[in-house]
Amino acid sequence: MRKPMPLRKGDVIAVCAPAGPVDAGRLTRGIARLSAAGFVPEIADGVLAADGYLAGNDDHRARQVDWALTLPEARAVMAARGGFGTTRLLPRIDWRRATLRRKLLVGFSDMTSILSYVSTRLRYPCLHGPMAAADLALRFDTGALDAFARLAAGKVSRQEPWGAPMDRLRGGAAEGVLTGGCLSVVTALLGTPHEPDFRGALLFLEDVGEPAYRLDRMLTQWLQSGRLARVAGIVVGSMAPARRETEEDVRRVFHAAGTTLSVPVWYGFPAGHEGRNVALPFGVRARVDARGRLFLLESPVEAA
Repeated sequence: MRKPMPLRKGDVIAVCAPAGPVDAGRLTRGIARLSAAGFVPEIADGVLAADGYLAGNDDHRARQVDWALTLPEARAVMAARGGFGTTRLLPRIDWRRATLRRKLLVGFSDMTSILSYVSTRLRYPCLHGPMAAADLALRFDTGALDAFARLAAGKVSRQEPWGAPMDRLRGGAAEGVLTGGCLSVVTALLGTPHEPDFRGALLFLEDVGEPAYRLDRMLTQWLQSGRLARVAGIVVGSMAPARRETEEDVRRVFHAAGTTLSVPVWYGFPAGHEGRNVALPFGVRARVDARGRLFLLESPVEAA
């Protein structure tokens, strides 16, 4: 398995906009916080471009991503924000060649189209983590940023519980390759050349603003496709219920999916669109114990 190089204070993070339009004020705040944490952000030209619900047309956004992937001094590539549009860029990038440059790919939301594909099909670890003009700007959490820095530097022990204990929905301990992402984003990859391979996965899923019936519909599509037949377990992230629904409505949907698959389901890992966004490594082995604690059994970056 190829792994990215560790990211340490003083290293360059290339920031690009592969999805939705970026708010200038939020980007400024996020860049300031990355700088205060000791990193050196470099911003792609045209990062504030807008074309409807996209941060510029496909060619423009693809050039930003290519710039970030090829910037010699950069150790990491971070999305500025999510939204929509990243899936449209997947066929435009030679991802096998990109992983040879060993940069750490970082983001969540729409960025998980890249993370789930690269971590499962190319077996290249990535980080489900902060984005410069999104959570870093809107809900700054020093603890979550510190956790990202430690994980990206390869300084997390196998014996250290990661995040916070979760609630058991069904089953017990589970172990597998941690991957997944935003449920609506990964569902849109089904049947495409960039569909992730979730065999043996400890599958992390989260989403935002989706009512229970739509979560059910997406999970049903995965179940009926047979693509989840060999998952080791499901870890559900931060999931705010839709308007006029309760958290129990959301829990029931994931409990039902786990029952169909006969796998453990744990609920409430502090990552995603809602609340804290604790970084998670995709593409490496992890374990949830019987008390709902997550342990990272491998580092996502090369050993120093």
